[in-house]
Amino acid sequence: MGRPFRVGIVGCGQMANTWVTCLQREPDVEIVALADLDLARAREMGVRHGLEVPLFAAVEDLLDEARPNLVVDTAIPEARREICVAALERGCDVMAEKPFAPTRADAEAILDAVARSGRRYLVMQNRRYEPHLRAIRRAIEQGLIGRVEQIHADFFIGAHFGGFREHMEHPLILDMAIHTFDQARFLLGGARAETALCLAYNPASSWYHGYASAVCAFEMEDGAVFSYRGSWSAEGFRTSWESTWRIVGSQGTVVWDGSTGPEADVVVEEAEGFLRPSRRVRIDVEPMDEQGHAACLREMLEALRTGRPAETESTDNVESARMMYAAIESAAIRAAVHVADGSPVAPRS
Repeated sequence: MGRPFRVGIVGCGQMANTWVTCLQREPDVEIVALADLDLARAREMGVRHGLEVPLFAAVEDLLDEARPNLVVDTAIPEARREICVAALERGCDVMAEKPFAPTRADAEAILDAVARSGRRYLVMQNRRYEPHLRAIRRAIEQGLIGRVEQIHADFFIGAHFGGFREHMEHPLILDMAIHTFDQARFLLGGARAETALCLAYNPASSWYHGYASAVCAFEMEDGAVFSYRGSWSAEGFRTSWESTWRIVGSQGTVVWDGSTGPEADVVVEEAEGFLRPSRRVRIDVEPMDEQGHAACLREMLEALRTGRPAETESTDNVESARMMYAAIESAAIRAAVHVADGSPVAPRS
């Protein structure tokens, strides 16, 4: 087999190691260069993975000298626009860690570069690749609970990261809630959000400088409502990292604690009464050979190999990112906004 993917890794922090480990399993992938502002960090990662490749401090130098055809961006989100636009303009496809981009303006600039270059930008959404979540989507598609009308997700973890997250303005929404927003869209078959209303706040006991907590509500294009409650400074009774979920349909409800098997409670057909009787249904979960980063990366590479759209292609995944931008924009004005462009929603007459 040939090695059509000449990969340049930009950003050699902790997450980059996960990508490199997965990429080295692929027979048609060759990592040809590493870049990081801290060359010592790049050198250390190269040694760790047995990579004898050139090291660069600037993405432009990597692109011009190593000439990759695929760039993996695992740098900090604030560098996403610079890295992705430079790579796309030089004819490279790009894969990047979430989020799509840290700001709406950055996202639009990257989409413009995708359109101009004819190349592709694919985004890591590893939390889509979880067997319980995918089982719930299959159950929804099979009509188990009828038409989905409400989705509710809770995320409460007291995460003491230290480092850059504790100095971000919106650490929860930008670095974690994006996962849950994307999972909600996945459960709804890729539905877009139309409006967003968000209260972002930081409890007095929080060790974060920015808004570590939020309550958000989204109106989806299919008529469903998605609500999110989350905090990264909530001690005790931690939820799963996958959040806890309640998906309410016209004929029943699915609940999932984010770790054990999901369960449905479905109303009995033709039954009547003040509280209609229901029956519990176990949702079958199919095992997955790969999960998380490995599964998402394999899917993205296969999309590039075959030319088909990836599940997390930029032209679709930007809709998950726009939920994140709209939540932040709503929090700033304490009013509902349109997800598409962040403009305020007119009050109902």
